[in-house]
Parts: sequence; structure tokens; C-alpha cells
Amino acid sequence: MNKEQKGIAFALSTFFMWGVFPIYFKLLADVGAVQVLAHRIVWSAIILFALLYFSSKLRQVFRLLSLKKVALNLLASGVLISINWGVFIWAVERGQILETSLGYFINPLFSILLGAIFLKERLSKASKISLFIVVIAICVQIYDLGSLPFISLILPASFAFYGLIRKKVRVPSTHGLFVETMLTLPFALGFLLYLWSVGEARLDFDSTGFLLAFSGVVTILPLLTFNSAAKYLRLSTLGFFQYLSPSISFLVAIFLYNEPLGMLKLASFVLIWASLAINIFYNLKKH
Repeated sequence: MNKEQKGIAFALSTFFMWGVFPIYFKLLADVGAVQVLAHRIVWSAIILFALLYFSSKLRQVFRLLSLKKVALNLLASGVLISINWGVFIWAVERGQILETSLGYFINPLFSILLGAIFLKERLSKASKISLFIVVIAICVQIYDLGSLPFISLILPASFAFYGLIRKKVRVPSTHGLFVETMLTLPFALGFLLYLWSVGEARLDFDSTGFLLAFSGVVTILPLLTFNSAAKYLRLSTLGFFQYLSPSISFLVAIFLYNEPLGMLKLASFVLIWASLAINIFYNLKKH
């Protein structure tokens, strides 16, 4: 299996897992989104520490922390992915899975745009047309909502910039992810300690407690596969695979949770699908 095939395999597994995640976090709807986010960070840090300790790689991680530029970049990527997680959990708990789906449909085109701006990846005519269609889709959402589609913009923006930083910081995926979680861990622990002091922390050994603890595994696995995919694929190529997870989430929202799909919201989805189809057709034709 060559590098591109490995990248494709990692990308497909990543976006399938993310596509079904709303089902998991819907089970935690009675726990506040920020508390769920804090648990994700804490348990991710614990699991990653164990993985690195037993593979004798902790010394390499400490070396990364000593490199000021790398540490600052990973702090920035850690903050970005935490924002992405938090907004996603909040939206799922509020029954707005369709909005998250739309955001992640937009995500590939954000990645293409950032690849062109920051990595000097050539923007094809098809990509330019697709980006213009996305702008129209966002305008339709603004008209439908009467305000900016907060969820559908924050999710793709935060994740696209996260992917950009991780693409530029050439560190092993596990090492980088551990540094990200360690740098955001103090904030997560501080919030959980505050909740504990006021008697609102969820620390019971019940099904909810298990789901909160297992969120570390749920968080780490797809991020590891995503970072592995990013090593083998161009950022713009990786962007084309990202339609898989929002497609699954879209079906979950409609058929499992019966979220309403009005005509204008459907129109915005159709526009995004059209923009993705243009890019996919262009790349298939190019190859």
C-alpha cells in the first residue's frame, strides 16, 4: 500500500467515525456541553499518556514542549479543536445536528481555501466556482435564520485552521495530540473542580459516567487517523473526503432524530452538494 492509499484509508475511517458521533453525544444530552468537553480533554490526556508511556515515547513529547514555536502552534491547534468539540456537542444536545452537518459540508471548501492562501496550493477554476456557491448557500442560511449561521460557520472554520496548523507542524500525530490535550488540560480540570465544589460534577459510576470516560477513546481514535491522513495527503485532497461524515450526520438527523428540514435549509444543502459535486467531478476528470 503506497502513501496515497494509506492516506485514503485513514481519511475514510476518520470521517465515518465522525459521521456517527451525534448518536454517541446525544446519549449525554443531560450533561452540559462544557462538562462533556472537559471530560473529553481529561480522559484523552490520560489515555494518551498511557499510550506514550508504554511505548517509551514520553521523552520525545517533553522535547516538543521545549520547542517554543512548536508548543505555541500546538496550543493554538488545541484551542481550535476544543472550540470545535464544544460547539459540536452543544449543537447536538440542542437538537441541531443538521446545522453541524451543514458546517462540515462547508468544511472541505474552507480547507481548499486555506490550502490556497497559506500553503500556496493552486486553486482550480472548479474550486473557485465551488467557493462562490458556498457563499450563496451561507447567504440562504442567513436569510432563513435571520442571523449568521453560527454553528455552520464556527465548525468548519475552527477545524480547517486546525488541519492547517497540524499540516504545517511536522510532529507525530500521537505526540502532537498529547501536547494539545496537556496544554488545554489545566482549563478542563479547573472547570471540573469548580463543578465538583458546587456539587454539579458528574462523577458517578453509572452509564453516564462510563460514556463520559469513554469519550476519551471516542475523541482520540479519529483524530489520530485524521492526523495520519494529513501526513499522506495534500490538504486540498483531504478536504474532498470530508463530505462523508456530514452525509452520515445528515441521515442521522433526518431519519433517527426527525429534525425538521425546511425548504430554505434544504436549498442551502443542495447548493453545498452541488459545489462538492463540481470539485469531485473536476478531480475525477483530472485523474
